[in-house]
Parts: sequence; C-alpha cells; structure tokens
Amino acid sequence: MVSSVSVVHYPIRAAANLTGLSIDTLRAWERRYQAVTPMRGNRGRVYGDEDIRRLILLREAVDRGHAIGQVAGLGDQELARLVQGPVQIAKPSEQDRTEDPVSAALVPVVSAIESFDYAAANFHLGRLAVLLPVDRLISEVVFPLMKLVGDRWLGGTLTIAQEHMTSSILRNLLGGLVRIGTSSTPSQRIVFATPAGEMHEFGILAAAMLAVASGFEALYLGSNLPALEIVAAAERTSPRAVVVAIKASEPTQATMEELGTIAAKLPKTTELWLGGSNVKKSVASIGGARIIGLEDFSELEEHLARLKKEVR
Repeated sequence: MVSSVSVVHYPIRAAANLTGLSIDTLRAWERRYQAVTPMRGNRGRVYGDEDIRRLILLREAVDRGHAIGQVAGLGDQELARLVQGPVQIAKPSEQDRTEDPVSAALVPVVSAIESFDYAAANFHLGRLAVLLPVDRLISEVVFPLMKLVGDRWLGGTLTIAQEHMTSSILRNLLGGLVRIGTSSTPSQRIVFATPAGEMHEFGILAAAMLAVASGFEALYLGSNLPALEIVAAAERTSPRAVVVAIKASEPTQATMEELGTIAAKLPKTTELWLGGSNVKKSVASIGGARIIGLEDFSELEEHLARLKKEVR
C-alpha cells in the first residue's frame, strides 16, 4: 500500500510569517533577483517547503551582511555553507510584535507626518524620488510607507488627518512620477479611481504608481467618485483599462450597484479591473468578459505586462 503525502503550499502572507521577511521584500526579491519562483494558485502566489527553506537561507545570508544581489544566484547548498549552522524559522522579537520597524530612508518622512509637517514630508519624499529609480521608489519607499501609516492608523498611533495628509503627499508624488517616469514611446492610458463611498485611496495610488513604473500613462481620478463620472472620463480619454479599487471584502449593495453601472457603460474597448481583497466574488456577481479581478499587486503587474505585449 502506497501512502500519499500531501504537498503544502503557503500563500504569500504565510510565507512572510514563516521566513521573517516582509511581503514587500518577498515581492522585490522575486521580481528583481528571481530568488524563488513561486507557483500560481487560485488566489495568487503560493510557496512550497523548498521555497520557504531557500528564503530563510537567503534571509540569514543577508542578516550576516551579504547583499541579496550577490547571494540570490547561489544554490541552496552554497547558501547553507555560507550561513553555517541550522536553519531556524524566524520568530519575531517582542519589539517586532509591538513596534513596526522604519527603514532609515523613511525615518524623516514618518517623523514629518507625525508632527504634521507637510512641507518636510513632501520634501523628503521628493528627494527620494530623485535618488531612486521608479520601481525601487515604489517597492522600497511608497509601499512600506503606506503599510506603516495604515498599520499605525489602525493601531491608534496616527490619526485620520495624518493618513489623509499622507494620501495628499503621495498624490503629489504620483504627479511627479507621471512627468518623469512615463515612457517617451506612445504609452497606453489607464484610468484609476475608487467608487462612490470608498474613501481609502492608498491601494489605488499604489496601483497608479506601478502603472507609471511600467511605462503607462496613469490618469488618476482619486477616491469617492460616482460611477457615471468614471464612465464619462473613460469615454473622453479612451483608456485601455479602468482600475477601480474597493477596500471592503464584502462590498455594500450600493457599491455593487456602482460597479455594475461602470461595467455596463464603459466603452467596449476598455477593460474594467477591480482591485481588492476577495474581489473575485464581486467580479463573478457582476459578470462580463471584460472584467478582471486583482486581489494583489502581483496580479496587477501581470495584466500590465499583458497589455504591453498586446501593444507590441
């Protein structure tokens, strides 16, 4: 009798917990260094035990002072010899559980936000935008800043006003990226917005920045926009896609009606991309061949790459 052994696959959040790496770091290591090649599951990236072991080895090598760019190409045996000693699954320290770490680059930005110093926060982010290429600015500055501010707002250490101030600064940054980051070749336009009643815009801001980093022209309309206004903008600008973000995993009936109106009235040549956690349930209930659900930024990047190939 042959016993079957089930193969365990971990979603990206579980992989981050097991390896001691942030989700943003995992994505950056995969995209820029091909550190591991996770499989694609029904809900995005999934990692096997071999991927987890390799990521732990890479993390330990980096903790010992090696640059990820130098060790990402090594085999697992070479990595094991490099780190010398048994591999341990990362356990967050008490400090990690109670206080979110801030990278050195973000310290002056976060300090300015905490003191409501809009000019200083805007200056420091602008300086980073000049120093870093767009993809690194997004992965190493924008995403970590959004997560940190969101987490601290939920934890009660930052106020709604400070979150809104951060959104305003990031909108300014997006405007600068549109000017300097968009490809000089004929780019494809993509519209970004959130529907009426959806006030949180960190997700849609990040999506617009990723599109700019990929060479697309981002038309950013902001948050809390009625369906017919989004449709009117699409009719005037003829975008390849309209990206609409919703935060709630179970949208209200009013939100679903807004999304249905957008889906029904968009120009036939324009795709509708809905972004958010568990959003594919909403896509299924609306129906339509031109509607795509994006549950994480990796799926957004995949469809941006698809559009680029179609243009070529």
